[in-house]
Amino acid sequence: MPAIYATGAIAEQLGISKASLQHYMTILEENGYEVRRNSRMHRQFSDEDFVMLRAFLTLNKEHGYKLKEAAQIVTEPSFKPDEHLQHTIVPSVPHVSQFEDLSNSMQLLATHVHGIEQQNMQLLTLIKEQRTQNELLIDQNHTLKQQLGAMMQHILEQANEPNPAQQRQLDRVEQQNSAIMNVLNKLNVAQNQITASVEQQPEKQSKGLFRNLLK
Repeated sequence: MPAIYATGAIAEQLGISKASLQHYMTILEENGYEVRRNSRMHRQFSDEDFVMLRAFLTLNKEHGYKLKEAAQIVTEPSFKPDEHLQHTIVPSVPHVSQFEDLSNSMQLLATHVHGIEQQNMQLLTLIKEQRTQNELLIDQNHTLKQQLGAMMQHILEQANEPNPAQQRQLDRVEQQNSAIMNVLNKLNVAQNQITASVEQQPEKQSKGLFRNLLK
């Protein structure tokens, strides 16, 4: 009966963490590699799976292949794991898994930092655009103030300096008023003369009467 190994046991023999092993298996299964599972759908590894995983890790760590590229190679029907394990064996040292977890954590941290940097760049761009808009608003406000001041100055100048048309009209009104006053003065003089003449008529008549009586 072939030997069956749990995930933890295989991970310990390969010198990696259980989380890393599950990540690698997901990539391999996406490329068609199959591992036996029990009734609880837990993976159960055989000696052949162990050899395949060692070859997979050798391609990735020793030969520089990316994980997906290594997965494509080991899942090919013509692939022979022994050809890649002749000179390289992944050490089964307990503390290697700690470095593997640290590496994964560093990758996650780098991704998170990159996301924060992108958000900061977007925020700086928004701040710069807002600052530009504020400067434009300040310039527009200054221009409007200058235009309003010029309009007010123009209105005051028009109010202090009479319009030529209005001045001509005022001159005509003054001339008419002068003519009317002259006419009124003449009428007043004529009226006084008439009044004086009327008052002198009885005296002249009485003197004429006396003269006639004394004759």
